[in-house]
Amino acid sequence: MKSIKRFLHGVKNFGFDYFPGEDLETLRSKMNRYFRIFPSKGIEFEKELEFLNTKARKDFKFSFILPYEFVFEHDMHKVKVHKDSASGLFYVMHNEKKLFYSRHYTTESSVQFTYNCICIEQDERSPHRYLSNGFDVHEGDTVLDIGAAEGNFSLDVIDKAGDVYIFETDEKWIEALKLTFEPWKDKVHIINKFVSNVDNDSCVTLEKLFGDSQIDFIKMDVEGAEIEILECSEKILDRSNDLKLAVCTYHADRDRDIVEQILNNSKYECKTTAGNMLFIYSTLRPPYFRKVLLRAVKQGR
Repeated sequence: MKSIKRFLHGVKNFGFDYFPGEDLETLRSKMNRYFRIFPSKGIEFEKELEFLNTKARKDFKFSFILPYEFVFEHDMHKVKVHKDSASGLFYVMHNEKKLFYSRHYTTESSVQFTYNCICIEQDERSPHRYLSNGFDVHEGDTVLDIGAAEGNFSLDVIDKAGDVYIFETDEKWIEALKLTFEPWKDKVHIINKFVSNVDNDSCVTLEKLFGDSQIDFIKMDVEGAEIEILECSEKILDRSNDLKLAVCTYHADRDRDIVEQILNNSKYECKTTAGNMLFIYSTLRPPYFRKVLLRAVKQGR
């Protein structure tokens, strides 16, 4: 039955799918064509569709990825980039703290672009924002930053947090992370491994790493591996009474629904951030838009 449904879905959406690397005008054209044929499917996304058709610019991808006015308030050319004389690495001042970039970034403009993307993602109006006024890290919390990249999230909470565990699998970021968190090295633990269901040279389980120790906050942005990590961390989820999670859900079509089901099964109350994303780095099928981030709190907290 599932195979038949997938086949029928493919027939219905034939010619409407967007594939990574296609021109953004192609995406806009396919979307307009689809929603003209199936207008009821676009009711939920009227605001985003109007923005895409009247204001989004092909030379500014983020105006497609996050189709909202606030993206135009961020200008990469206003980002001041500095170079550390000792290490030779570029850095920016992020909330009055040095945020270093890896040696992979060889020009100031590449740092400006990437940091500007972070500022857009974490704008208070963005559906990608991890924290909110009612959903935050508290004083002394043990925090897990799973999928840290340059570590902007950990840097945002470093003054309030107790121990911070930074998980980043990409070796090229480790040097930069060590420099960024040098002032807090006594409470920051940088782990260059995948969070998994096995423990070996390249993988670690949360169960083995933390045992019965308290975990207060988990931020997870791991390019589509969120579901796998949650599934192999069931014991941690079940026994934690005060744990909060911010989990990205935009990497694949059904991520939000699956993540929510996993967390509901462990008695978490889940709320999805307002707004949508066009994740143009993956195949997009109608209705194209995806929910971006799920915030979860254990019920009865």
